Amino acid sequence: MVMQVIQDEVLLTFKEAMSYLRVSRSTLYRLMWSGQLTGHKVGSTWRFDRDDLRACVVNEIPMMSMQSSIAIS
Repeated sequence: MVMQVIQDEVLLTFKEAMSYLRVSRSTLYRLMWSGQLTGHKVGSTWRFDRDDLRACVVNEIPMMSMQSSIAIS
């Protein structure tokens, strides 16, 4: 039980976040710099909370739909 809680709280590395979101390195950086995704600098590496990655995906969907409807108009 305790080990499961600890594993759920582990921050993901940059490569793990790319894999989790299935995006490229440049897309992950773009999400960070645009403010859509929060990353934490630990030493010289970036770490990401899984909940932040999920929130980024949830927040991204309406924006993509809005852009598609604008492009169609």
